[in-house]
Amino acid sequence: MIDNVMTLLGCALVIFGGGHIVEWVLHHTLALDDLASISEFRQQGLLNGGRLIGWLERFLFFSFLLAGQYAAVGFVLAAKGVARYGEIKEAKNQKVAEYVLIGTMISLGWTIVVFTGVRLLVGTG
Repeated sequence: MIDNVMTLLGCALVIFGGGHIVEWVLHHTLALDDLASISEFRQQGLLNGGRLIGWLERFLFFSFLLAGQYAAVGFVLAAKGVARYGEIKEAKNQKVAEYVLIGTMISLGWTIVVFTGVRLLVGTG
């Protein structure tokens, strides 16, 4: 029972806390003159589309790690790269591509950290 609760709490922390971690790191990574390019890029998408994509990718990362399907994590990364390739390729500068890649890598790193913590707490790590 405690294992299930810890796993669910870990999943919620990954999904929702991860967005705050990504925003914090990106905020401290981007220079002020980068914000115009990023803002223009973000306005082209759906309202809160990036947030929803982040939630979904972290949920998938966490679920695949729980299931021991580590190759599937690579599949999610590849699928996101293919889906975003056109817009990244057509970006006016490299800042947008780096913004997307940094955000994805932070999401994955955060997921691995929380997943490892959950495994250690429930005694399966």
